[in-house]
Amino acid sequence: MKLGKRITITVIGALGMILSAGCQFSSQVVPSNSSTDVVKVQNIRVENYFRVGNNEQVFIQTPSRVFVIGASQIDTLLDLNVGDDILGAVEYEDSKDYPIKASNMEVYKKLNFVPRKQINAERILSMHPDLIIGEESWYTKTKLGSTDYWNRKNVATMVTPGTTQPMKVNKDETVADQMQYIRDLGMIFHKEEQAKKIIDATNQRISDIEKARTGKSRPKVMILDLLSSTVSYGANKIAGDMVNSIGGDVPRTTAPVSDEYIMRENPDIVFVVTYDSDRVLLDNLLSKPQFKELNFVENKRVYPIPLKYVYGPLSRTIDSIGYMANYMYPGEFNFEREYDFHK
Repeated sequence: MKLGKRITITVIGALGMILSAGCQFSSQVVPSNSSTDVVKVQNIRVENYFRVGNNEQVFIQTPSRVFVIGASQIDTLLDLNVGDDILGAVEYEDSKDYPIKASNMEVYKKLNFVPRKQINAERILSMHPDLIIGEESWYTKTKLGSTDYWNRKNVATMVTPGTTQPMKVNKDETVADQMQYIRDLGMIFHKEEQAKKIIDATNQRISDIEKARTGKSRPKVMILDLLSSTVSYGANKIAGDMVNSIGGDVPRTTAPVSDEYIMRENPDIVFVVTYDSDRVLLDNLLSKPQFKELNFVENKRVYPIPLKYVYGPLSRTIDSIGYMANYMYPGEFNFEREYDFHK
C-alpha cells in the first residue's frame, strides 16, 4: 500500500453543480500516464444523509489506500481479493451471530481498524486515503461531511447504494443497484472477473428461487425495525426488493408505520431487524394483543434478520436472499449460510 500510487482528482465546475441538486457532478482524475487505462464509474453525491445528485468518479490508477466503513463493504472488498489495498476499516453493522464471512476472516483479522467513535473528517484525512468506500448515512456534518468535500481534497468516494435510513430514501433501492456497484468496484480495482463471479452467482440464486416458486402463492411480507418507533423497510428499500425478487409481496409503505397500519396489511411473514441474538423484540411483537389474530402471529412466522442483510448488502446479497428464502419457504430451500466466492 504505497502512498505514491495515490490518485489525483480535480473537481470540475463545482460551484455551478452544487447549486443544482439533480445535476451531474464530476470528480476527474488528472492523467499522469497516457498509457494507463482510465476507469469511469457513476456514483452519487451525498450531503447530510441525502443523495443530492450524480457523481462521476474517474480513476487513472488503481486505488491503494482505501478507507472502508461497513461490514458488508469489507466483506465485498475481501470477496474481490483487494484486502491489500485497504488502508483502514471500521467495524460497523457487524453481528455476533452473522460476522464477517469465514472465507474472509484470515485477511479481515489483519486489517487496521479505526474505532467508530473516532470517525470524522479530520481523523480520516490524516490517514491520506485515496478512496473512501462507505455508507450514505456516514456523510453528515459530524462524520464525513459531504462527498464534495473529499473530492475537492483529491479523495475519491464510492457511496454504497441502499445505505440510508428508510425515512430519507428518495430513490428506489434495488438488487440491480447492488450488483452495479460491485461491477463498478471490479472495474476500479481491475477485478472484473471476480466481480462477475459474484454478480452471476447472485442472479443465478434469484433465478433458481423464481423458477421453483412459479405458479405458487406470494406470501405478504413486512420487514420491520423496532426502534423508538416501528420502521418499515418497504418495497422501495433493498430489503423489500430482495423479497419481491424471490416471490414475496412486500407492500410499498411509509417509513414509520403504526400498529394499525400493520393490522391493515395483515402480513403472512414478518422479518424483524436485529442487532444481536436477543429475541425480546420478536417476543414483544408476537405478544401484542392487537396482533393476536394477524396471520404472522397465528402461524408464528416472525423471524430475525441481521441489519447487514437489509442495509447495502453488496456481496452478501446472495446470503440475504438465501436466508430469506429458507424462512419464507420452509422445506423448499436449504441454502448455505455463507457463499464462498474464493472457491
